[in-house]
Amino acid sequence: MPFDLNIFDYDGVLVDSLDEVVNAGNAFCQSIGHKCIVSKHMVTTLQPMTYDQLARSMGLPPDRIDACSGFVFNRLQERGAATPLFPGVESLFRHLTTKKIVIISGNSRDVISTKLAAHALDKQFDSIVGAYESGDKADKIRRACAEFEASPDRTCMIGDSVSDIQYAKKAGVQSIAVTWGWQSRETLAGQEPDYIVESVSELRGLLE
Repeated sequence: MPFDLNIFDYDGVLVDSLDEVVNAGNAFCQSIGHKCIVSKHMVTTLQPMTYDQLARSMGLPPDRIDACSGFVFNRLQERGAATPLFPGVESLFRHLTTKKIVIISGNSRDVISTKLAAHALDKQFDSIVGAYESGDKADKIRRACAEFEASPDRTCMIGDSVSDIQYAKKAGVQSIAVTWGWQSRETLAGQEPDYIVESVSELRGLLE
């Protein structure tokens, strides 16, 4: 049966922002004269997948970590409107017949809302929880369950990273890993999510 509450990550699940992160990391290196080339492989193998960890992987000194993290985050905010939706995502939300749909993301709520509105998808979501809300993703998942009166076993978290799976487990909800985002199927499978899906159409079939 369909889940009562469907929680989506944003970057790597709905929008293809990997190139933007790579470009932002390289732009920061250039701005301070740091000799490092950020690659897609560097980003997709981050553990945990955070901008702070990206800065560490770039070999930056400790006093540059916060500056780099903030730079990458702000660059993604600036580029939010230009970041493309993954193929099939727009159709998915126009036709999905599930109950409650929420986004919980490390991106900002304003950026997400603007992007969805540009595609006339903003009315398809019951709530958007962004980076500035308090707590980690597990806290936000629990609050969404409480807000929509959904039991954890009838709730799913759909993400593209190891951390999404870990937060889903921490919050006691079902985890669905998608393979078109930032981390590989092999990496995701190592965390034993409840489901792994290879395409947007497969995800739709699972949710419905």
